Amino acid sequence: MKYYRYIALLCLMLSTALWGLDEDFHTAFDLFYNYRFDEAEAYCREKIDQKENPFPYYAFLSYIKVRSGLANAEYDIMIGEADKSIRTYRTLYEDHLSQHPEDVQVQFYYTVLLAGKMRVYLNKMEYLMIIREAPKILSNKIYIDYYSNNTFHEMDFGTGAFDYYLSVVGRNFGLGGLMANSSSDGIRDLWSAYEHAVFTRWEAAIVLMYVYLYDKTDYDRCRTLCREFLDEYPDNFEVLAIAAECAYYQGKWAEGDAYVRRITKLLDGGLLRNDTGWRARLYFLKGVRAMLKDEHIAALDNFNRVYEMNCIEYSWYQSIVLKYTGDVYLKMGLVRTAKLYYEETVNSIEIIPHVREAKDILKTLK
Repeated sequence: MKYYRYIALLCLMLSTALWGLDEDFHTAFDLFYNYRFDEAEAYCREKIDQKENPFPYYAFLSYIKVRSGLANAEYDIMIGEADKSIRTYRTLYEDHLSQHPEDVQVQFYYTVLLAGKMRVYLNKMEYLMIIREAPKILSNKIYIDYYSNNTFHEMDFGTGAFDYYLSVVGRNFGLGGLMANSSSDGIRDLWSAYEHAVFTRWEAAIVLMYVYLYDKTDYDRCRTLCREFLDEYPDNFEVLAIAAECAYYQGKWAEGDAYVRRITKLLDGGLLRNDTGWRARLYFLKGVRAMLKDEHIAALDNFNRVYEMNCIEYSWYQSIVLKYTGDVYLKMGLVRTAKLYYEETVNSIEIIPHVREAKDILKTLK
């Protein structure tokens, strides 16, 4: 037993030494992924003043502000906040990298700083901005690959997420073979980040959860990822919500309900400044549960609430609600009404698997 403990400790020490991150940064992760954003921000500001190498904290602080704004439904100020962080820290990174271009870690943290806006664009599916900005940000990988002696798994998250996004866009427009990564659709890189990276590991995990929940419908794999994440960070709203929905798709009603109760308890405890987005996500989960149990009226009531509120962190939930509402009406035998909702889904600008599914259903109904 002592031998295994020694090996585990040695691995942790090597990982920490490799990244120049000490236990202080793991504390920042704990605050951040448990949605204690204000504490995480204050913690990083304190460490910036204390650390000889503040670059990881600059990057993480900028990302905290983006994620906090999204979680608190402060969508109208998000891009401005991300731009402000970039203006504040960009010169510090560029001055350092002009003298030390071989500093792979700082190159990476600079990429994180620049990529804060990408999280907003992805959540709101601003396609033109994604296609315009992402390649410029990911071009930093050229420098990182040039100076890295080993595979730099941290960047696999960004390249994998972008390749997967392109593959979904391509499939929605019937161009899957043209736009997808020739050797994979980005999932391989996402798994590489999840299995080997430190800074981006849990970000990759969340993307993979959505991939397996909605695109691949591999609920067992999604459930495993959720459990591993929640073992580490039990108060993460997003993963609790994914876990609840996944459990409902598997007919594990008690398990899903437990996750929903956990989210509700955290919200009632005032963890967020503005919880309207997450209250809407709870209505969505209740709608999914009712839909799967053929409780049609309850499902429609909850989905209507979500659509009217229009404040879930991810804009594409509006299209999912339209599609699921069509599914409920179809189960009720109201085909004409169902077609209206499927047509509305197809006419939305969202690039998600549900749009493809609505197109396929419309073909059968016609």
